Amino acid sequence: MDSILSQIQQNVLYSIKQTNANIARAQQALATGKDVNSALDNPQNYFASNALNNQAGDLSRTLDGISTSIRTIQETNIGVEAMLKVIDQAETLIQNGLIELFPKTDEEPDPEAIQYIIDQNPDRPYFEQTNNFYQGTTDFASWEDARARAEQAGLNGVPEITGHLATITSQEENDFVFGLLTSSSWLGGSDDAVEGEWRWVEGPEAGEQFWQGLVAGNPVDGAYTNWAPGEPNQFFGAGNPENYAHMRADGTWNDLPESQNLNYIIEWGGDLFIQNPDINVSTEAMDYRREYLELMGQMEGFSEDASYRGRHLLREDDLETRFNVDFTSRLETQGIDATIEGLGLTNDNFISKTEMTKILTELRQARTELRDYSSSLQNDLSIMTTRRDFIEQNINTFQSGSDDLTLADLNEAGANILALQTRQQLQFETLSLSSNSNVLDLFS
Repeated sequence: MDSILSQIQQNVLYSIKQTNANIARAQQALATGKDVNSALDNPQNYFASNALNNQAGDLSRTLDGISTSIRTIQETNIGVEAMLKVIDQAETLIQNGLIELFPKTDEEPDPEAIQYIIDQNPDRPYFEQTNNFYQGTTDFASWEDARARAEQAGLNGVPEITGHLATITSQEENDFVFGLLTSSSWLGGSDDAVEGEWRWVEGPEAGEQFWQGLVAGNPVDGAYTNWAPGEPNQFFGAGNPENYAHMRADGTWNDLPESQNLNYIIEWGGDLFIQNPDINVSTEAMDYRREYLELMGQMEGFSEDASYRGRHLLREDDLETRFNVDFTSRLETQGIDATIEGLGLTNDNFISKTEMTKILTELRQARTELRDYSSSLQNDLSIMTTRRDFIEQNINTFQSGSDDLTLADLNEAGANILALQTRQQLQFETLSLSSNSNVLDLFS
């Protein structure tokens, strides 16, 4: 009988040991939230969960790099926007200076100066109504090449005055230029910056919009235009846009792609060398120059300060953004030289109307460059945010998959503990019926 009871007691003791172990596991599940805490619990789930967590960790480090790139671009764009505001202020300053220092009401052509230029440049007719000189060329060039050649063309006797592609603001001027044509020739108008916004991009009228839209468009603020019937029509389409104006052989205007090779009309502004009668212009010009240099100092400061974690995209630093753990997918963001010198804002001569007009041209070119760069930054930022969102979703997927393999059902674990504790109590009671007090003392 004693041996039978001893066997029963041994079985009950073994059951109690198993129950205690199960209670410990259930309590650990409640404490950690996992029912697989080691390879001993479930080797397959444990190692599969670790692999998914490692993938999520690798992607998290990639995500940190993308986030840094996003912050860098955002900070750079803040700098660009600030610089554009300063350019607007500087342009307003120059325009006000031109009005005050060289008021149109005080301007009168200097007959001797005009006649001297005429004598020195017999092949460049003078049009009295505009006070400008013109020349029709016979060499062929793309629009950009024609623009560069015109800017390098000087007038004999006044080499400091350079030309630009012709801008036409009246029927009389159009008729005069038409008389100089040898064949279809480029003019200084374009809608390359914003489709449908036709502006003069050369000369004193640089930046002035003269037409809005395509064929069914309209002149802007009564500006003169002479489009041929059905023009501008963007005929070549989006792959080869017609963004540049030229005068056809019949004197009307048409739009063509930049790459077309045409003759071109050069214009020199005669009003740029008309003397200003105000004897105080020197002192006042220095005041304007001082204000302008202060604005340029702000520009320089913005290009220096617009950085994130030591990365200066506006000082020609490049940025590489990696989108996966093996670096096979990446994006290169190119920096630019946005210093005053890099943007070509080196002129600060306010004594000469010619030089002040050049400053306006420099400011407008710098504005275009910064706007183009801002647009490229926005494109890169869009790519980065899309990849960031994609990677975040992947991380969540891997983490969820890992959790599915290891996480415990807390409600189930709690109920399991209660059941095990009840079983344990019954086991102790069973043992007490088949054992003496000495045995029970072992579990007290």
